[in-house]
Amino acid sequence: MAPLAKRPERIGTNRNPFRKSKVAMGFFLRPLATAFLLCTSSVLGAAEDFPLKRIPLLTYVVDYEAAWSPDGRHIVLISNRHRGMKVHILDTSDPGNGIDMRQITTGPDEDDSPAWSPDGQKIAFVSVREGASHIFVMTADGTGIHQLTTGVGQNIHPMWSPDNSRILFNTTHFAEADQTRDKTSEAKRIIGEKTDDYMDLATVRPDGTDLQRITRGGGYTYASFSPDGVSILHRRQRGEVSQIFLMNADGSSDHNLSGAEAFDGWPAWSPDGKRIVFSRHGEHGFQIFVMNQNGSGVRQLTDAAGEFTNPRWSPDGKKILCGRRLGGINLVVFDAPN
Repeated sequence: MAPLAKRPERIGTNRNPFRKSKVAMGFFLRPLATAFLLCTSSVLGAAEDFPLKRIPLLTYVVDYEAAWSPDGRHIVLISNRHRGMKVHILDTSDPGNGIDMRQITTGPDEDDSPAWSPDGQKIAFVSVREGASHIFVMTADGTGIHQLTTGVGQNIHPMWSPDNSRILFNTTHFAEADQTRDKTSEAKRIIGEKTDDYMDLATVRPDGTDLQRITRGGGYTYASFSPDGVSILHRRQRGEVSQIFLMNADGSSDHNLSGAEAFDGWPAWSPDGKRIVFSRHGEHGFQIFVMNQNGSGVRQLTDAAGEFTNPRWSPDGKKILCGRRLGGINLVVFDAPN
């Protein structure tokens, strides 16, 4: 990959991007006026129009880390619209760009990375309490919250197994004692954070029992089970290089899907498991791409203003939801490729 003439602001992949700077917080909270109805698809054009040059907003203010409900009727996300970074639910038929979305977590703690269980009954999420990020589970209406992870380490990005029996997540729990070894700077990184170098993958049952480690050596982030539960898709961070990898569910046969590309992230499965949608950094920052499950057939889907990250395919395979960073972080949705 040719060297970039100018390095953009680094984008982290795992934690709330507003945590470190209160000055940045004030800037990002300025509302954007553009409106968009989720149910409207004609404005976006047909599949042959990719890469899209213009992508209207689905929401405004600060909305990010969004995921579809299994039936596609709702979106769970993190929003600041009711003060604080809390878990909210958006009805996809809502014409008001999130005006009527419901907040389902409360309290002073900062929440992150919500994920709906495949049966639609529960939501896993991250809550930052006393400086540590831990995995929690609650019912889909926000009741019955209980903590799954404890002890040292940061635990982030929970994702459910297809049969609802386990939750996959990134954790520094196994390497917490080693994080003082390397004090190299994050300044050269376009994607990710130094903490990613210590992240491994693990699973736990929804009741918090039977913690099982999957990987060793660090650099494993943003993982998810394939729809059939056989494979795990993930981002692999090695120094400045961020690539998409695929492994068996037990951690074996891990292999690179990005090829020579060095700045890929936020991979997610299509509902049928045949394709992968992800974000890649290029001339115009991070844009959304799609490829086949084996890494072939790469196609660019967006080429618009802003940084597009965290794409999620709708359960019916017809739309792609993602975040856009352009003066703030908001959600956008567009028609998926055929």
